[in-house]
Amino acid sequence: MNTAALLLLACAATVAVDPQNLNTTQLINKEVLQKLSQKFKSNQTIDHNDLALLNRTIQNLGVDRDLVAKFTGIDNVAKVSGEDRPYDAYGDEIGNNEGTVRHVEESPDYASSVVLASDLLSLTSAVASVQERVCREQGYKFLDGLIMNKRWALKMFDASAKSPQGLLFGSSYHLGNFDECVAIEDPGDNGVTIEGQYCLATIKWRQKQETKKTRTGRGETLRWAVCVPSACHANSVQSFVSSVLAHTVSNTTGVEVTENDCYTRRPVSITKLDVAYLSVLLLFLAILLFSTIFEVYVIYWGKNKESIAQTLIISFSVINNMKKILSTKQHNSLGLECITGIKTLAMIFIIAGHACMFIASGPVMDADAWDRLVRAPANAFMLNNTLLVDTFLMLSAFLFSRLLLVELDKRRGKLNVIPILVFRYIRVTPAYLVVILFYMTWLPKIGEGPLWQDRLQLEQQRCMDSWWTNILYINNYVNTDKMCMFQSWYLSVDTQLFFIAPIFIYSLWRWRKFGPALVSIAIIISLIIPSVITFKDKLDPTLLFYAKEFTDIISNFYFNEAYIKTHMKMIIYFIGILTGYVLHRIQTENYQFSYLMKTFAWITSVILGVVTTFSVTIFYQEWYQYSPLEAAAYISLHKLAWGIVNGWLIIACATGNGGILGKLLMWKFLAPFSRLTFCAYLVNGIVELYYVGELRHPLHITFFTVMATAISHIVLTFLLALFLCLTFEAPLHGIEKILLRMFARPVLSDNARKDESAESSRNTSQSKLDS
Repeated sequence: MNTAALLLLACAATVAVDPQNLNTTQLINKEVLQKLSQKFKSNQTIDHNDLALLNRTIQNLGVDRDLVAKFTGIDNVAKVSGEDRPYDAYGDEIGNNEGTVRHVEESPDYASSVVLASDLLSLTSAVASVQERVCREQGYKFLDGLIMNKRWALKMFDASAKSPQGLLFGSSYHLGNFDECVAIEDPGDNGVTIEGQYCLATIKWRQKQETKKTRTGRGETLRWAVCVPSACHANSVQSFVSSVLAHTVSNTTGVEVTENDCYTRRPVSITKLDVAYLSVLLLFLAILLFSTIFEVYVIYWGKNKESIAQTLIISFSVINNMKKILSTKQHNSLGLECITGIKTLAMIFIIAGHACMFIASGPVMDADAWDRLVRAPANAFMLNNTLLVDTFLMLSAFLFSRLLLVELDKRRGKLNVIPILVFRYIRVTPAYLVVILFYMTWLPKIGEGPLWQDRLQLEQQRCMDSWWTNILYINNYVNTDKMCMFQSWYLSVDTQLFFIAPIFIYSLWRWRKFGPALVSIAIIISLIIPSVITFKDKLDPTLLFYAKEFTDIISNFYFNEAYIKTHMKMIIYFIGILTGYVLHRIQTENYQFSYLMKTFAWITSVILGVVTTFSVTIFYQEWYQYSPLEAAAYISLHKLAWGIVNGWLIIACATGNGGILGKLLMWKFLAPFSRLTFCAYLVNGIVELYYVGELRHPLHITFFTVMATAISHIVLTFLLALFLCLTFEAPLHGIEKILLRMFARPVLSDNARKDESAESSRNTSQSKLDS
């Protein structure tokens, strides 16, 4: 009789009876023990090794020896010579011919209590069903290690998830102990090293037929951690978990395990792309160091001679760029200081919204807690991440419109916009490309965790497949199911609209009646298109943050098919262009608002702002019944209302009618953060992915824990943004300004009036616009 059979039968005996309340009648009536008796009668010859292992099994499991002897007919089960001697994993005595016994690392007696007889029974059957020979053999060694009370085997079992806790409470992530598992390394008795491999299986419970789709909670999916030998491939682990579940919850479940779900520690594999990226990064750091030393030399040794070469070198200096970033000075020629505060506050809440999305869709103890939070109207600001992104889109259009109208006035309409478009692309793309390459190379190599392979490997693969769509700014229409960087859609939308905006802006400048009419028509069309699409396809009124739909945001249907499309976002951009034109007319004609006009505008703006902010909670309520007509009206009208709110806020602050809110938005302390918003938007995905990939245990969701985590993400994002800005974005922006002076200015009209303060303001605002 082989070892596995002995172990299985012994386990069966233990499960079937209670050793403390045992009598002969109970034993005879147990079907499992009857099978055990028949099995022994059919094979009375048991060699020394099997007998030793059976004895060790009985000792560890606490089965009554007299009971087994009586039931099986084996009188010497408790009289094996040298019973107290240690045995190896296969029942052999550990020692040599001289009688010396070698040391075996065993855990304290209490450690074996983590293993239940019922666990051994299901594990034994599951290991026996594995088709992969190497995996099955190491599985038997693992089982024997449990019987022998070996520390490495107990760690492997201890690191796996056990009976679910809080399953009815909504806890769908049972992550075991990741670090305990991957740290396992046992030389083995036959020279074959057994290493721990952490796998996170996806278990899909049988779904009931329901007439109404449930969007709350986490659905019928459970993530279950299992620690197995590293020799086992994903398909073997899937078979193993399926077999274990078959003994506990029958065959009503589906198990899925992919290679990305399994992790074992291996030496980092370096590709040519990794080396090339690291070389470029080190080269830039070396240039920064050289430029910083050069600036120190210029400052302290008085070699301050202005030249293009010197300016070019100093543009890479950390000191020079840090002073620019931390400066609180703002140019006042156009009265656009409030843009600083709007950008900063909007970015802070966008990052907080991203953090909430990853927290809610990641491992949590109570899935229903997020549903309770989103239903509360007081938490609506967390759900309006979409409106804040629209705010950035509007600011981009407003600044471009306002500044281009100024230039058209100065140059009497003779303005070549081609250099502006080209240099805009040149300025934005390098820092963007640096982050994309980091996703493709080193991001998956900087950490580890239960969800690391699942999230980070997937993100890397998507960037490898679709990086070219990002730098061409078409990734919101091409390869959307493989989008690199979930937040990168905004840059594509902004760039596409940026390239068509000059047509409308020039129309506003050239024709006083036709220009506004053309923009008004564009606004009406951009209102109709989203409404028609939403009504026709019965889409959501906006992007709704249901946790189970955002486990992978790229695969979310609404995000992929509607939210990221330019034709669904145009309305807010055209409102921004119109706002820039209105402010230009007000400032050039020195128009003064009446008290009645200002009061009406502020009251209207506050009402619209409150309605657009808090009305979204209606769609999360249990009593809400979906209506395609309501959804079609909401998707356009709430963007129109939000555009009006932001438009008046900008105009009021720029004309000195902002009041206390205007003073807050013009607070100088916000200026440094405003300069980091572009880089913060680029690197925020790294922070969020790192958080969810490294998370070892489910998070208990409360308002406090969500806000505390979101604040930490905001701080980390801006710190990373500072590094990216100092290393790439600020130096390249300095080079762009030099090249713009050298190549862009000759193509402009010679009749342009040179106003240094306006030019300085234009450059600063252009920086804000590109961000």
